[in-house]
Amino acid sequence: MPVVLERFTSALTTAQAATRGIAIDPCARSPVRRAPAPRAGADPLRALDPAHYVSVLTGQTVGRSRKISCPFHEDRTPSLHVYEDPEDGWFCFGCKRHGHTVYDLASALWQLDTRGPSFIELRTRLYELFLPGHSPPAPPRARRGR
Repeated sequence: MPVVLERFTSALTTAQAATRGIAIDPCARSPVRRAPAPRAGADPLRALDPAHYVSVLTGQTVGRSRKISCPFHEDRTPSLHVYEDPEDGWFCFGCKRHGHTVYDLASALWQLDTRGPSFIELRTRLYELFLPGHSPPAPPRARRGR
């Protein structure tokens, strides 16, 4: 909700004092963002919550700070930031590695390419891990030259 600053003073106050008297509508929707429903034919792995897949793939819990120790370099303080939106993915402020999907993180951790036969193996392993009982779509047929 937009806020207008009407007066500025240097006095300090608490959040409770600043919000005292504001009515809270119990029927109001929470500001929690949810990932959009995947489009028909869309890859369900691309819609995974980054906090979930980062936790599963690295074995580290993504806490409230949304940071973990980077698995790609020595990290004295957590430097890999996990974004909320699946489109934003993750970014390490230490080594500058980043990715937008579970494919990017898994390929780097498992040393598999995201193209060609390695991608088929990568996607199969991710389906087994995150979508057990579901099969990845068959790869498109290569066109024959005429």
